[in-house]
Formats: sequence, structure tokens, C-alpha cells
Amino acid sequence: MKTFEFKTLGCKVNQYESQSLRERLLQAGLREADTALADINIRPRADIYVVNTCAVTRKAERESAEAVRRLSRLNPKGKIFVTGCSAHHNPDGLKLISGVACVLGNKLKENLPDFIFNSYEGQGKPPSGGKPLISAFYKHTRAFLKIQDGCNNGCSYCIIPKLRGSSRSRPLSEITQEAKILVDNGYRELVLCGICLGAYGADLGLSEGLVRAIGELEKIAGLLRIRLSSIEAREVTLELIKAIAHSKKICRHLHIPFQSGDDKVLRLMNRKVLSGGYRQLIQRLREFLPFIGITTDIIVGFPGEDAKSFAKTFEFLKEVKPSRMHIFSFSPRENTAAFQLPAQRARPQVVKERQEQLRVLAKELSLAFCRVHLGRTLEVLIESGSEPSHKLELSQGEKFSKGYSGNYIKVFIQRAEQLMNTIVTVKPIKIYHDGLLAVIIRPASPRQRQGMARGSIKALTLT
Repeated sequence: MKTFEFKTLGCKVNQYESQSLRERLLQAGLREADTALADINIRPRADIYVVNTCAVTRKAERESAEAVRRLSRLNPKGKIFVTGCSAHHNPDGLKLISGVACVLGNKLKENLPDFIFNSYEGQGKPPSGGKPLISAFYKHTRAFLKIQDGCNNGCSYCIIPKLRGSSRSRPLSEITQEAKILVDNGYRELVLCGICLGAYGADLGLSEGLVRAIGELEKIAGLLRIRLSSIEAREVTLELIKAIAHSKKICRHLHIPFQSGDDKVLRLMNRKVLSGGYRQLIQRLREFLPFIGITTDIIVGFPGEDAKSFAKTFEFLKEVKPSRMHIFSFSPRENTAAFQLPAQRARPQVVKERQEQLRVLAKELSLAFCRVHLGRTLEVLIESGSEPSHKLELSQGEKFSKGYSGNYIKVFIQRAEQLMNTIVTVKPIKIYHDGLLAVIIRPASPRQRQGMARGSIKALTLT
């Protein structure tokens, strides 16, 4: 029986698509290679490797190619199948790497099992019929649920619309059916993801499509938390805010990519909301949801960003106080409008200095957000088992587990490893690292414990 192993780079949508492909290979009779060993150089070698690549930046493309090369060096006899955004963007370059049997862009990604079986004549064939719904999410306590693909926004720096096409929504009936399967298999939190999540339903003629999708998912018994992945500011409507405020299941956390706080740069980026719009949105969110976690992305060194522009971004971030920031340096991508911009770019050393200034600010804002929650209660999904206490300032021999609150604070909890995949009520007692140390004041409900015993182990391993 042939064995396979996946390597996935990039976004939550890519991770979802890898899980879908993985389940199809398992259903076709292939066996997953034992990946329990952390060191890829010593664990058992697979017959088939699938590398699901990313191309959002030049660095991501380099990392994707290096992942393929590393597998080729590790197992020269293995067959490597490459797919995803980098495969779509640079198929010819990836085909030159030794061991690559096939390179499939995004349009052919769903056909990858057929290409794998065709390369092994007489070794069986993948199941017939359409693409099945996923039933688990490998090595994750939270399951990602893809509801949308593609993007129509046309940001000047972004190559992804060229690689994934225009916005397309999955049928709501399919989404809810898949969600029920995941919940039946023990998942307590689903993360809704898409390339442009807030555009869900527009192509289907649905008004407030994302709000409608959430409403249907809220009806699923056993689903305790619904989290939204990255969403653009203009898609955070008043109706969505009210839905979050009135819901007992939607996590009070939004990842809203600002990219800059300077209007000149935002216009060059072809962003649809300027800094004033961001400020108004954040004010409205905090009026309805006082303790909401707001995380963001920022691009440093975009063409036209001078010292004054960066200073405006810095002051903007100090004002709106995101609880976490992902900070990127501008990555010029061919075939994007920003690649052709004549504006002078900051020197690499200047970009590094600006990034470091933002990292310092990001840490200050994150800790300040955590500090506000000292003494308050939080609901935390425990996502990892016990780890040694020497990593934490605890008594010798004690253990701690990790999880996230609804508003996306990392929480460390003592002696909670037996409660993995349950939601507990905790009281934070001190700041630790980039999160909070907390004690449990109310354990999981009997219903959660029953659900965990019934389905979670199967859901996490799919064996």
C-alpha cells in the first residue's frame, strides 16, 4: 500500500484544501506515513509527497520551492506532487526540481488524486463522484471551514486574485452539512475562512450572505464557537456587528487587515477604506463589543511610504490599539499594479528599522490588551496537552496547557491536559510571555465531556 505525506504552506484556505485532498487519498486506500517524529530527516519515508504551496510574497514562494527541494533530498525515490498558488504562478520552475512528478495549479488542485493514481498504473483509483465533504481536521483542535474562494478587491500589491480568480461562494447547504459532520466528530470551534471571507454570498445573490451563513451554523447543536478569519473593513457591516453582539457562539475577535494608516499609501495600495473609515469602524465595534480582540496586518516599505507616511501609520496604530499585529515588508510581485509604481522605495535598512519599531509597539499593545483582562473571566478552548513546567514560571513538576479565549488571547492553564478540546471558564492571574496565565474556575460541562469522549479523538486523528 502506497504511503503519502502532506506539506502545506500559507493560509487557512490552503490548509483546508490539503485536508480535503488528504481525506480523499485515505478514502482511496492510501496510507498516511507516520509523521509522529518531529524530525523529517529521520521519520519513515513516504512514497508520495504533496506540497501545497503559497505565493503571497516572494519569500513564501522561496519557502515553497525549498520545501520541495528538501523532500527531494530526503527521499530521492519518492514522487512529489506540487499544487497551490506557487504551482499556479511558477509551474515551469517547480517542474525542474528533481523528484517532482507533477505540478498542478489551483484550477486543477481538486484533480490531484487522479494524477497521483495515474502515475501508479495498476495501483487502484480514487473514489468516483464529486469532491467529498471533510470530516476532520488533521492535528487541529479547531477545524477550518472554507466557505468562499477568490477575490475581486484588486489591491495593487496582491497577486492572489490572479492565482485564485474572482470571488466564488460555496452553497450554504453544503457548508452547513460539512459543519454538522465536523461537529459530530467532536469539533467545538469552527473557523470560517475564505480568500475574501466578507464577500460570501454576493455571487449567489445573497444579501448579508456572511450573516446568513453564520445564522445557519448557529443552529447546529454541539457547535460552541464560530470564529471568523481575516475580513476586510468594508465587509464588517452593522448587521454583522449586531450578529456578533447578540450571539452566544460567535467569537468576539476580528482580523481586519489595515495594511497602512496613511491615506496616501492606502490609495496607492488601492485599498477600499482609508484611515478615517478604519477609525470609525473600530469605534463602532468597541461600542457594541467592548472587549473585542482586533488583530491586523501591516505592510512596511510600500512604494511611496516616506518617513511622514510611516509616522502616520505608527500614530494610527497607537490610537486604534490592535491586540495583535502581523508585520510584513513589501514584497514586489510581477503582474501587479504596485510592481509598476514609480514611487521611490525606502532602503532595506530603513524598512527593517520601521518593522522593529512596529514590533515593539505591537508587543506593548498586546500586553496592554492582556492586562485589561486580569481578574476577569474568559472562556478558553483548550487546544494543546501538557508541557513541561520549566517553560513556565511554575513549581517543579507541574504542567500547563494552552488555548485561546473567544477574543483571541493566548491562555496558559495549569493541570488542564485532561480537558483538551473542551471550553472552560478561567480567571487570569498574571501576564505570561505573549498571553495570560489562568486558573480554571468552572470546568467543561457534562455535555462537552460526553462529546469529547464520543468524537474528538477520531476527529483529530482520522484513523
